[in-house]
Amino acid sequence: MKFEVSIDPSYKEPKIIILTDKMTDEISDIMKRLSETHMDSLAVFSERGVEIVECKDIVRIYTEKQKVFLQTAAGIYTVRSRLYELEEKLNSQFFVRISNSEIVNIKMITNMDISMTGTIGVSLTGNIKTYASRRYVSKIKKLFGI
Repeated sequence: MKFEVSIDPSYKEPKIIILTDKMTDEISDIMKRLSETHMDSLAVFSERGVEIVECKDIVRIYTEKQKVFLQTAAGIYTVRSRLYELEEKLNSQFFVRISNSEIVNIKMITNMDISMTGTIGVSLTGNIKTYASRRYVSKIKKLFGI
């Protein structure tokens, strides 16, 4: 595969053109990756007001009592988005849904206990212990090659 970059001051937004003799899985994958837009940061609410949290600092996002919370090493914040909306916006290379009520940052996983039948115990940075529900176990095992 060859790449070519052309600098043209008349373009205000980058434009990508793929020239090929046929559509392949590789090209479909490239198009999918290029079209995915992921957030780098999130607006969250704390007792100090609205704050911006970098996605790389997120340990987990979870629901509790009909509210969505975001946890970092610095604290726990409230988020006004729904969990499924965040799941769509977050980069799937770094975040995985482990239950109907929780998304975790893959980079923050320190240990996984697969000894329990039908569930996985997940230890996260900051001595946080949570569990993956049975519904998501096969997805998690596939992701980590277990």
